[in-house]
Amino acid sequence: MSLTEAQIDAVKGQLESIHQSCLYSAQAYFEAAKRAELWGRLMVFVPACVSAVSGFMSSFGHRPLWGGVAAVAGAVAATASFLGATKKSTDFLASARSYTVLRHKVKLELQFLSRQGDYADLRRRVEELNNEYTQIVSSDIPVPNRSFDLASRRIDEGAAS
Repeated sequence: MSLTEAQIDAVKGQLESIHQSCLYSAQAYFEAAKRAELWGRLMVFVPACVSAVSGFMSSFGHRPLWGGVAAVAGAVAATASFLGATKKSTDFLASARSYTVLRHKVKLELQFLSRQGDYADLRRRVEELNNEYTQIVSSDIPVPNRSFDLASRRIDEGAAS
């Protein structure tokens, strides 16, 4: 059975839309993961360093303030570590990978799109891919606008694909 030009265009348009959405979403989540990883590590490392320096200063009998600073900075570092300061990064990275996998599936569908076949089967496959996209979106934590803007710029400049 041969598909009409309108049917091919409709399916191709929907697949390209999903592909484009996956590209931008994946890149935005990769950018957010990098930023969250950095901030997560800094929230443990910087207070730990402050605690170490303050403890060192306190050990030389300088002002008692240094002991308090060491205790507070140590508590901040311990809390950030306990709460999993890099967990958000892991969540962002998982989302980015999900979008990337789906993008590759959609690209494969686009490459194998032909005039031969059953429109109902093809439409069902596109709906399955769209449902997979919707499932990923529904389980994501929101990505910061700043990450999306950076991702958009990189894609527009050809630095990400």
